[in-house]
Amino acid sequence: MSETPSQSNTLTVIYWGDIKSWNPDSQVDDALYGIAPNLFDRLVALDYNYNIIPDLAYNWTVNSNATVFTFYLVRNATWHDGVPFTCVDVKWTFEAIKKYHGIAYSNLMMDHMVSVNCLDNYTVQFVYDTPFPAFLSFVAWYGTFILPAHIFNSTQYKDWMDPNIPALQHPIGTGPFKFYQYVKGSYIVLVANDNYFLGRPKIDKLVYEIVPDPTSAEQTFLSGNGDVLANTPPVSDIRILNQTPGIVVKVLPTLSRYYIGFNMLEPLFQNSDFRLAIAMSIDRNELNQKAYSGYAFPATTAWLKGMSFWWDPNATYPPYDPVKAQQILDQLGYKVGPDGYRQFPNGTTINLRLVIFQGSTSEAIAQVLQNQLKRVGLKVTIEEYEIATWETKVVKQRDFDIALCDGFHGPDPHNMYMRYSSYAYINFANYSDPEFNELVLKAAQTADPYVRRELYFKAEEIFARDLVYIPLLDLPAFFIYRQGWHDMPWDLIGVVPIGSYYKAWYGPSTQTSNPTSITSTSTTTTSTQTTSTVSPVSATSTTTSNTTSSTVTTISQGALATNWVIVGVGIIAVVVVAVLVWLRLKK
Repeated sequence: MSETPSQSNTLTVIYWGDIKSWNPDSQVDDALYGIAPNLFDRLVALDYNYNIIPDLAYNWTVNSNATVFTFYLVRNATWHDGVPFTCVDVKWTFEAIKKYHGIAYSNLMMDHMVSVNCLDNYTVQFVYDTPFPAFLSFVAWYGTFILPAHIFNSTQYKDWMDPNIPALQHPIGTGPFKFYQYVKGSYIVLVANDNYFLGRPKIDKLVYEIVPDPTSAEQTFLSGNGDVLANTPPVSDIRILNQTPGIVVKVLPTLSRYYIGFNMLEPLFQNSDFRLAIAMSIDRNELNQKAYSGYAFPATTAWLKGMSFWWDPNATYPPYDPVKAQQILDQLGYKVGPDGYRQFPNGTTINLRLVIFQGSTSEAIAQVLQNQLKRVGLKVTIEEYEIATWETKVVKQRDFDIALCDGFHGPDPHNMYMRYSSYAYINFANYSDPEFNELVLKAAQTADPYVRRELYFKAEEIFARDLVYIPLLDLPAFFIYRQGWHDMPWDLIGVVPIGSYYKAWYGPSTQTSNPTSITSTSTTTTSTQTTSTVSPVSATSTTTSNTTSSTVTTISQGALATNWVIVGVGIIAVVVVAVLVWLRLKK
């Protein structure tokens, strides 16, 4: 870069990838998504504990059947060019998402969105023709940043990606930082917005140094450059970084997990006892230690514990019991042959094709699974493909026996329908349980959060019983930065959105901060989870979350649905592979 700013007023992020464009709503662009919260705002946003928090809307209400959502907008926000922000910008943005099929089109069920209405300059109302209780979760997530109507809405432009739109070269938002400089493939510089409606950022500049290669990024950081390492190094290096003087490593759980699915079109896997034997052959603690250096969380329930309100602790999978697994296989008539592997009754060796996508973690998981199944006499052949070929073979052609996948399971339990129902594109195992389908479809249209939760609990218990998909590991997110930085976004639960550095400051550790929490009467459920210095998860350890609840009548349906909604791994830009797979597959 042309200048070397002092550390005290500039925060430099060693970043993992380059952006595709400066329109954060138009297409899958995980690199931009990690930067966008500093330039743009949404109506509501997610924090690192996956609560919905206010952004450009300071309050909101939901009607009794979750078809009308009303947001009350702040009155002191301005665009970076000085033009006041109003409801007109919100209306134009969401109508553009619908018109141009933005990335949030499907998530927001735009086919069922009847209208976006400005009740006045600072009140906006969304009307749906069907109950949509997941709306708040999805509007706080991906591809919903508010864009300036006075810049984009012109008849001279063919669409919102017209290269003649000045904001696609010099982005204009309402966020805490303004665009200053961008050198493609090299760096992005943002400067403090003196007129930010929540107060000026504590730093003057926010710099993203683009270093795509994880090893190079790690070495750049270790050499003393940069303040945050957002390009996640190999998990095996986390311990070294954690022990390096002057470097802080913290961890939070995410709502992404690795799992396997059985090909239910194959007669072998249509036998539930065979699936049970495989499930009981899997040692998740060993998987965690060998494939994730102990930093992940063994996944033993149908849904992720991080989504605490929607998590049924009773929807569990069979425990690791290789002796019982061998007994089941013996009873099925699959005896061990001369080569040490089990055979069909006709003497042919059972050879299970485990199809995975490229990546060091998926390779490590596959190798551990291969060895674990070998212990009960099952031969496994690993087939590894790049992600596009994996999708073709597994999702489109169903050309596999067992497939390894990972993916983001938020920001709402509606992802149960989107990922595992018989209607879901990425239901690669061809899972089809009529009762499960009925439950998740009904839950998607049920406004009362407690009734909705009961439906999901029943669905989770059926899902765990059927053993078509087997969860393996729930993934962590690592936050690596230099000592001396305070009020980082992952430490300010309920205060700032994921990825927003507007309260970050540098100074002596004895200095204390007193951030003012953004509160809203609409946020009735708050999760509190401690961010702690990272350490591997032992074979017997578990993760916990503490949840407290209060009730506000006008918004109880939507607010409880916001608890533990999650951003994807690509969004936080530190566990990139999981969300990339999900985003590629959902297209």
